[in-house]
Amino acid sequence: MRKPIWGAVALMMLVSAGIGLLAGRLLIKPAGHSEQALGTSAVPAWMVEDMRERLDTSLRSRVMPDRIHVMTLPPVTQNQSTSQPVDLAGSLTLDGEKGLFVVYASEDGDYQPAYSKNEPLFSLQQAGGGYLVVTTVKPASHGQERTLYVLRKTSSGYQEVWSGVAAYRHKQGETTELLDGTVQIDPRRHTMIYFQLERTLDQTGFSLMEKSSYELLRYNERSNRFEK
Repeated sequence: MRKPIWGAVALMMLVSAGIGLLAGRLLIKPAGHSEQALGTSAVPAWMVEDMRERLDTSLRSRVMPDRIHVMTLPPVTQNQSTSQPVDLAGSLTLDGEKGLFVVYASEDGDYQPAYSKNEPLFSLQQAGGGYLVVTTVKPASHGQERTLYVLRKTSSGYQEVWSGVAAYRHKQGETTELLDGTVQIDPRRHTMIYFQLERTLDQTGFSLMEKSSYELLRYNERSNRFEK
């Protein structure tokens, strides 16, 4: 279901959706995409080696522990024992446009790769109920784009259950086209709202056009996807 709504209302909903996710838990949101180290604490040697193997041979020598950020993923339920090993995620950014994001699931006292994207991580958010919202950066001919990926931890592991545009900026002649998107997830009902705000700006930054919309999606247990 896709419906148009007024720009001001859409903007409020976009902000509210963002706050809703942040209130759940913001695991990481890098301020930029330089090679500055995001964190060096508890970077396992096996994670460094695994990330090296996932990149082109020309980049492997640049994968060092001080360039990897390790995140502890929250348990799916509050009933999980505190002594039980938690899942981990690792992110790496090189040159702002090359990077890697990997989720490692704890299995029988060991860690196994469960999900990966060869894209720099912009942010990682917990939405509750086993849902994670991953935002990555993609290089584009007109600049950078950001993509949303929604993951869910199921009995068969981490599944990518939805993906969409988080942001893009495209200059076309004397105008600039902008799109911002965000999601709000209800983990109890297993529903998700995807908000989009499209704008056209002139050379001075004045808004010539605003169009906003939203989609209501429901989680399909058979396909393991959010669908209309």
